[in-house]
Amino acid sequence: MTGDLEPPTASPWRRWPVVANVVAIAAVIVLGIALLGSCAGERPTLGSLPPSLPPTGADATSTIAATVPEVDDGILTPDELLGWIATPAGDPEVYDQPSVDAQPIDIGPETAAGAPTTFAVVGDASPDAPQDHPGWLQVALPTRPNGSTGWVPVDSVTVVKTPFRVFVDLAGRTLRVEDDGTGVFTAAVAIGTADNPTPVNGTYVTELIDNNDPEGAYGPYAFGLAMHSDTITEFGDGGDGQVGIHGTNRPDLIGQAVSHGCVRLSNDDVEDLVDL
Repeated sequence: MTGDLEPPTASPWRRWPVVANVVAIAAVIVLGIALLGSCAGERPTLGSLPPSLPPTGADATSTIAATVPEVDDGILTPDELLGWIATPAGDPEVYDQPSVDAQPIDIGPETAAGAPTTFAVVGDASPDAPQDHPGWLQVALPTRPNGSTGWVPVDSVTVVKTPFRVFVDLAGRTLRVEDDGTGVFTAAVAIGTADNPTPVNGTYVTELIDNNDPEGAYGPYAFGLAMHSDTITEFGDGGDGQVGIHGTNRPDLIGQAVSHGCVRLSNDDVEDLVDL
């Protein structure tokens, strides 16, 4: 995290498969609603989307699948991350092109926090969806630079679809969760400063960490994201500038631009988010 997570200590946690107290979960995150309008190019940006994004049900999926997107500009938008999450069966097999003869991309089997590595699929991964490269999936990677993608063989991953999509409105300083297109949770948040802003892009959750310290600076829980600060690359505590969503011991700062790039929730709200 952006200087926002200490190494976890062993402690089992609730309903999710547990690695120490680090858990792999599935959710797609959209950071920066109404803030990407200045991005170059013809493709849709978050700035062009209405306050409530289009539904993610079968109709929306079939429409998008007709033109399977391929990301080549480092911008991941809500019409490209539809909620499909790919988990490697073993060591991740990732390439920069959809071919085993292409350049391999070195991705470890676990995150730095110890959760199993996962990827968000670009486009529709359902079995009947048209694919420009049969046998391959383009995936978002949990690496720098933000928006990095690679290709994985379909038979090397297990793919599931999460109904959850999380939208962070940096201008309004709010976080909204949708479950199959229906809003189920909204909360006020603190965001990054002008010097260390919260990055904008589509991304996904890489892990959930039980901090075992509800009174600490990061609150009781932290969601790691496949996103990194554009201004901070390392921290004294060993962090590499990974951005996350977490609690806080300064609830009085919620609603302000005060973090190093992470999204802060009140502790009550982060606990409610974990319980969804």
